[in-house]
Amino acid sequence: MKLAFTLDTHGTCVGQLRDELLPLEETAAAWKFPFDIFVVFRVLPESYGRKTSRRFDSRDYTLDLDISLSFEQYQRMSKHEQREALGIYLYDYLSESVAKYKKHADTVNQNLLLDRIKVWMLENGWLNGKIHQARELLSQDIDLYEISRTLQISLEEVEYMYLRMNGHEPADVHPDNIAAGKAPPYPL
Repeated sequence: MKLAFTLDTHGTCVGQLRDELLPLEETAAAWKFPFDIFVVFRVLPESYGRKTSRRFDSRDYTLDLDISLSFEQYQRMSKHEQREALGIYLYDYLSESVAKYKKHADTVNQNLLLDRIKVWMLENGWLNGKIHQARELLSQDIDLYEISRTLQISLEEVEYMYLRMNGHEPADVHPDNIAAGKAPPYPL
């Protein structure tokens, strides 16, 4: 099967995160599934009013998922937060979308595909990753330095999460997004 991810974004880490999905694309090429799935991530200003949508093409046996995400929201998130938020949204929307096309893929095939994707996402920190773990540890009042050392994430990121969990407003732009802006531009 073909599973492909493209994007329409700038100013966030989603371009870098899309690159992290390349091994999933390569792995999925060996899987058997009745149709191909193409995903576009659009991180756009809320003022555009763009909505997430899906379309199934019966002639080509392809499912197109057009996922719209809030630029304003993603600007405030670290790269790790973006990965996990994107992972949750992607997996949930993919599950919901695949389930709509039972005529083309039976429940057994759907579950097998979704299980494989979920395993890959869990192994690669796209679901229940370091941010999820850090939030759980922070809610247990574990020392910030200990969390940083245990999960091997920066102390600054743990402090940032701690502040956000305790009602402090996030910065307009997270430093990870500033650094991503200095990376080579991704084609739109």
